[in-house]
Amino acid sequence: MIEEADDVWLEALAGRVAPARVSEQSRALALEAAALREFIREQVSASSLGVPLVSAAREEELIARARRDGLLVSYSTDARARRSVRRLSLSAAAVLVVAVGIGVWRAALPPPEVVRGVDHGTVHMEARDPAALKRQLTDELEAAGVKVSGYERLGRVGIDADLPQPVSAEVAKILERHRIPIPSDGALVVEIASEPR
Repeated sequence: MIEEADDVWLEALAGRVAPARVSEQSRALALEAAALREFIREQVSASSLGVPLVSAAREEELIARARRDGLLVSYSTDARARRSVRRLSLSAAAVLVVAVGIGVWRAALPPPEVVRGVDHGTVHMEARDPAALKRQLTDELEAAGVKVSGYERLGRVGIDADLPQPVSAEVAKILERHRIPIPSDGALVVEIASEPR
């Protein structure tokens, strides 16, 4: 008689021992193994007869029943696609509104500097921050290799610079960016006043 628990279970699963032939303590194990053996044999015989182990129709029936009972929420792919398109459209519209708003706001701002004219070779400009514009012009021209000296008189700040003749392309771009005409004699004098409020 087999009495080790593992051996009883394995022998009953293999069909070599009947549950009635083991002791009372091992009978539950033998019955469990015999039930498992019978289940496996039924599965094998069903698949050998051409009966599918998985039924698509049965799955669909179970899914439909679960939806009816409220266990599954039905989301159609069309509804998901519409929601995705709606979200993308709203995002694109928001970006467009922000871009247009920034453009309108920037267009409404007064220019940071205005050239008022040239009088006796001196370029007269107005800026919100004259000292900052003076520093910017000085830095840009010096970076292009021009010797610049700054000054302040009668509430106006300015720069004097001797431009190379002919004026280099880099210096011409700087002057063009600030709308300053290129002096014919190479002597650049710029006076910057505060913008009237």
